[in-house]
Amino acid sequence: MAASLKQTTSEIATAFDKLLSSSTLRLRTHDAGCVSVVAVERYVAVPGSSVNNNKPTTTCYYSYDVTVTDGVYRAKCQLAPELNSLVHKCVLRTGVEIRIVQCSFLYNEKCLRPGCVLIEGIEFGGERSPLLQTLTQEDVGSLPFFTSRVRNVLAHSDGPLKVEKKHYLPLWNNDDPYGVLWKCDIAPPSNGQALECNLSRGIHLCDLELFWGCTSRFPPVLVRVMYKSRLRFFGKPDGRIDIPYQAYFEVADCTGLMSMVLWNGMCPEWYQKLHVGTVILVENYAMKQAFGSRTQPTPADPSMTVLRSTEISVNTLAPTGKITIIPQEAVKPEWKLPDITYKFVTRCQLDNLSPGDTCDVIGLVTFVGRCERIKKKDEAERYWTYRWVHIVDDTTEQPFILEIFASSQPEAFSNIYPMSYLVCTQMRVVGEARGHTMNYLTSSNESQVYCAGYHRGQPYVSHPRVKSFIKWTKTLSEEALLRKTVIGGYYRFPHSPDTFTPSSDDSEAPSLTSTSELQQEMEALHYREHRCLAVQGFIAAVRYVAWPAARGASRGQPEQPMPAATSSSETQELRDQAHQGAPAARAGAGTPLSESGEQNNRTTGTAAKRTRCPYNLRVTKRRYCTGAASQTRRVTKSEQDAPTDEKTVQADPRKRSRPQQDDSEQPDPADCQSSSDTLAVVTLEEVPSPSWECGVWSAVQQHLSVHLNHSLHSASVPRKFDYKRREFLMQQHNLHPAKWQPPPAAATACDIEDFIPVCNHGYYVVTIMGVNQQVAIDAVFLPVMSPDDPRRVGRPQAPHDNTLLSCLTEGFVSPESTGTTGWGGARQSFPSPGAIMQTAGSLDRVQVICLLDLYQLGGGQVEVFLNKLYRLTDIAVKV
Repeated sequence: MAASLKQTTSEIATAFDKLLSSSTLRLRTHDAGCVSVVAVERYVAVPGSSVNNNKPTTTCYYSYDVTVTDGVYRAKCQLAPELNSLVHKCVLRTGVEIRIVQCSFLYNEKCLRPGCVLIEGIEFGGERSPLLQTLTQEDVGSLPFFTSRVRNVLAHSDGPLKVEKKHYLPLWNNDDPYGVLWKCDIAPPSNGQALECNLSRGIHLCDLELFWGCTSRFPPVLVRVMYKSRLRFFGKPDGRIDIPYQAYFEVADCTGLMSMVLWNGMCPEWYQKLHVGTVILVENYAMKQAFGSRTQPTPADPSMTVLRSTEISVNTLAPTGKITIIPQEAVKPEWKLPDITYKFVTRCQLDNLSPGDTCDVIGLVTFVGRCERIKKKDEAERYWTYRWVHIVDDTTEQPFILEIFASSQPEAFSNIYPMSYLVCTQMRVVGEARGHTMNYLTSSNESQVYCAGYHRGQPYVSHPRVKSFIKWTKTLSEEALLRKTVIGGYYRFPHSPDTFTPSSDDSEAPSLTSTSELQQEMEALHYREHRCLAVQGFIAAVRYVAWPAARGASRGQPEQPMPAATSSSETQELRDQAHQGAPAARAGAGTPLSESGEQNNRTTGTAAKRTRCPYNLRVTKRRYCTGAASQTRRVTKSEQDAPTDEKTVQADPRKRSRPQQDDSEQPDPADCQSSSDTLAVVTLEEVPSPSWECGVWSAVQQHLSVHLNHSLHSASVPRKFDYKRREFLMQQHNLHPAKWQPPPAAATACDIEDFIPVCNHGYYVVTIMGVNQQVAIDAVFLPVMSPDDPRRVGRPQAPHDNTLLSCLTEGFVSPESTGTTGWGGARQSFPSPGAIMQTAGSLDRVQVICLLDLYQLGGGQVEVFLNKLYRLTDIAVKV
C-alpha cells in the first residue's frame, strides 16, 4: 500500500485528537487537512434525536453516515441533519475531497456504547480525490479505523452509528437490497432421510384452506417459485421493527398457484436466494387472509388454478419459518411441479394488446437512458428509480419502448447497455387509453430483468421464441446496428399530448406553476430527480447555438475490431452473449459538445427586434511547442459582429483538467511538434448565429426580479454508444455509488465529450418570461432532427410549416426532402436555423403555456428543457 507508506501524518488523527481533548467536545478549525469520502450510507432517522446541543432539531426522514480516509486511517462519522441536502443533491458523494471544518463528539445517553464524531461543517476540495487515484478498493478496505486513548470511539460497525437502527438502506431508493445484511450464499439441504420424511408429510396448496382455523402448525408444502416481486420497505422513524421488509413470491404445485410472503428478517436471509424456477420446501409457516389491494401477476398458463383467498406467511417469529432449497438435480418428476411458462410477444404483436395486459419480451438493446428518479406520492424523501430502454426484435424496425423500474436487482438494472440481449418478464402494457400514440411497456411489481451476465441457467433459454430471436441476431449487420445504438441524454416519453389539460388530484398532467416558484422548485430537486412543470408567459427571446466543429475525424484512430458472436447452438449463444458482451463499436469518430459554445453574456439593445450574430465555436487542438516555434494568431473581426462584450467566451469551470488559453493567441499547428497529449481548446469562429427578441424584452429585462439562466450540459446530450468504452458510459449514466469504486482502467482517460452526439445540429435557448413580467427563465429546446434520435420513436411526424412556433409546438423540425439510405436510415435536408428564426415574429407578445422538464444532474446542476409549447387555443380547460 504505497500511498499509506508515504503518508507520515494522519489528518484524521490530528483533527480528532484535538476534538477528543477539547473540554466542550466541539472543534472548529480553519486549517483542516483534506480527507477523501469513501462511503455515504443512509438509514431511517431516529425520531426526536437532537444531535446539535444548542440548535433546534431538523426534521428528516433519513440520516447519513459518512466514511472518510486520509490514507492512514478510516473514520465513520455521522452527518448533521442540516447537511443532508448536500447528499440529496449528490454534492457530498464518494470520491470527492473534503475538509471537515467543524465537528463534535456525541454519546448516546440511552446505552453504554462508544461515542462517534458528528460532522457539522464541510469545505469541498477536488471533485476527484488525488489520494483515491493512487489506491485500490482493497487498499481502502485494509486501512484501520481511527481509535483514541482519550475517549472510547466507535471504531467500526457494519450497521448505522445510531444503534437504534440495525441496517442501511440503498442510497437512492428503498427497493434494492444493500449491505452485509443481505445473504446470497445457498446452504445445502439437510440430510436426505429428514428431507424425505418432511416430503412425506407434505400437503397440496389446494388443501391448505381445510386446515385454516383448525391448527396453528401446518404441514410442509413443496412448491416451485413462479413469480417474484420487488422488495417493499415499510420502515418509518417511529417504527419498532428492526428489519421492516416484505416480499411476495407466487408459488405453485400441481394443484394451483398461491402467494407466499416473506416478512422482516426472512427477507435478508432468503430474498436473494430464491429465484424464478427455484423449488423449495416451506415449513413452520402461518396462513393469513390474502391482502386484496396489491397487484397480482398474470399467469402465462391460463389453465393454472389461482388460489387468492389465503396466502402463506413466513416470518422469523411465531412461528420461526423454515425454507429448504431443493437442488434442481434432486427434483423428481413424480412431484408434478409446474414448469415456468412465459408469454413472449413480438413487437408486431404488442400493438394488438390492450392496456393493462402483461407479457414477456426479448430484444436487442439499441438505446439505454440514464437513471432517473421520481418522488413517490405523499411520501417524504422516497423515490422510484427507473430508466427508459429501447429493444428491437426480428418482426419490425420499430422498437419496444420499456420503462424499467428498479426491481430489486441492482446489478442487472445498472448493467443494461446497447448491443446486449435483454429479457423482461411480467411487463404491463400502457397504451392509447392514457392518451398516448403507441403502446409501450412498463414494469409491474413482479417484473424481472435479465441482461448480459444473467441469462445462464434461466428457464427461458429453451423457449421457442428465444431460439427464434437468437437465430435472427446471427443475420444482422453488426456495423449497421452499431450506428443505431445510443446511450443517455435528455429523453422524454410518453410524448406530450396536443392539448394541455391542467392537472387535478387524479390526473398525471403537469401542474401549472408560477414563474416566481421556479427557483424554489429547482432547488428542491434531489439527485437525478425528474419533474415536469407547466408555466404560462411569453417567449421573450430565442437564440440558436451551433455545435462545435467535429474533432474526431482528425484523430486518425484505428477502428475497433468487431468480434462476431459464434456458438454451436442458439441457446448457447444466448448464454455466451451474457458473458462475452456485444461487438465493439468504432472508436475513430467523435463530435464532442463544448458547453463553452453557449453565449453567456447578453447585450441589451434598444431595438424591439434584432438579429444578433454571436460567434460560434469550433474545436482546435493545442500541442506542446517550443518557444521559438510558437506563433500567435488573432481572430479577425467581421463588420457584422455583435458588440464587443458579446464576444467574450468563458471556459466551462467544471473542465478543470483542460488548461485555459487566451482565445486571441494560438500556437501555429504547422510549427508545433506532434504530441499524443493534445488537448481540445475553444476558439472563435466567424459564423453568425441567429437570434430574436420580442418587442418589449429590451425594456422589461432591466426590471426583472429574477432571470434563471440555464444552458445545455454535456450530460444532457444523447451519445453514440462505444462498446470498447462501455464501462465509462455506464458509469456516467448510472446512479452514483454509495461506496467508492475506482473507475475502470479503460475509463480513466475518457471524457463524455469524446463520444459522438446524436443531436449534432445545434439547439435553441428559449427565454420564457412570466405573464407578470417579473421572472424569466432560459430553457433549452433540442429539436428532433436525426433519424437516430431515440426521442423520434412514437412521435407523430406529420409535416408542418417549420415556423419557430410550429417547431416549439411539435418538438421537431420537418424535413424538406427525404431519401432512404441503408437500414432504417434517412438522408434528410432541413431548413436553416436562420430561416426558422425569421418566422419568430409570430411569437411576439403571444401568451403561451410551456412544459418544462427539470432534471437534477448532480452537484447542484439542473437542466431545463422546453418539452412543448401550447397556445391558448390548445388548452382543454382555461384557468
